[in-house]
Amino acid sequence: MFLSHYTCPLFSCKGSSDEAWVDMFPCESYNCAMFPPSLFFSVGVSFFVVLSFVLPGTASAEAIVPPEGMVHIPAGDFEMGLDELPPDSPWGQENAKPKHKVFLPDFFIDRYEVTYEDYLKFDKNHVLPDRPAKVPVTQVSWTDADSYCSALGKRLPTEAEWEKAARGTDGRAYPWGNVFDPQKSNIGRYPQPVGSFSEDKSPYGVFDMAGNVSEWTDSWYRPYPGNTYQSPDYGIFQKVVRGGAFNPSRHFADEMFAQVTFRNYNRPHIAGSDNGFRCAKSAAKKVLQE
Repeated sequence: MFLSHYTCPLFSCKGSSDEAWVDMFPCESYNCAMFPPSLFFSVGVSFFVVLSFVLPGTASAEAIVPPEGMVHIPAGDFEMGLDELPPDSPWGQENAKPKHKVFLPDFFIDRYEVTYEDYLKFDKNHVLPDRPAKVPVTQVSWTDADSYCSALGKRLPTEAEWEKAARGTDGRAYPWGNVFDPQKSNIGRYPQPVGSFSEDKSPYGVFDMAGNVSEWTDSWYRPYPGNTYQSPDYGIFQKVVRGGAFNPSRHFADEMFAQVTFRNYNRPHIAGSDNGFRCAKSAAKKVLQE
């Protein structure tokens, strides 16, 4: 039997706490007398089933498939920075203090650094003599790197995203653990094809984050919350650069440069001989509007 005066459980009118629904279904566009209570029960059950696939914890979530060549970094907290230097690092990293918890939503990051071969497809004028195709591209400014990622529908990773992708959630000092081993990454040598050092791999399977080339991030060089180090370079005119690099003449403290907490920086227009990049991408989310 139909009800002539039935309070709709799904819709309400302006002035109520459910105004968001009214934008989709104005009060005058429906009549509750047209629907039996059993229909609302069916709709409610269906709505719960849909939510079970959208909200985490209500049912098995759909597997997140990363774009080709990228790695999925799951949402959650991780410890960024450090309070004390690793035993094999005698000095430095005052700008990486203190250790602090950071929450990041899901994102994707390139498994490997952008290669010379791939970059040439974007900029045919970026010719580096005698550079093998699979070696990371260098001599690119932050602006160059940002433009490349944007052209692919991606972006540069933030500094926090880069560090989480490199260290995971257990607070390790290097992508492979807590003890430095110069044989595990391409530091103090010459540029090598991406992925050549199988042990320079993060807990998520991201390669070459301790060596090969240092990498641009999207973040300005600013102090961490609670940092007391005084740097004249803090501000919005230097971009953070992360990771160690192959350069044998510059990286005299190999273990420090290889640490996942190490923060370097440069002006966005500068293009370095051992500075490259990789891209990131935000994970698409199904949003439930309340």
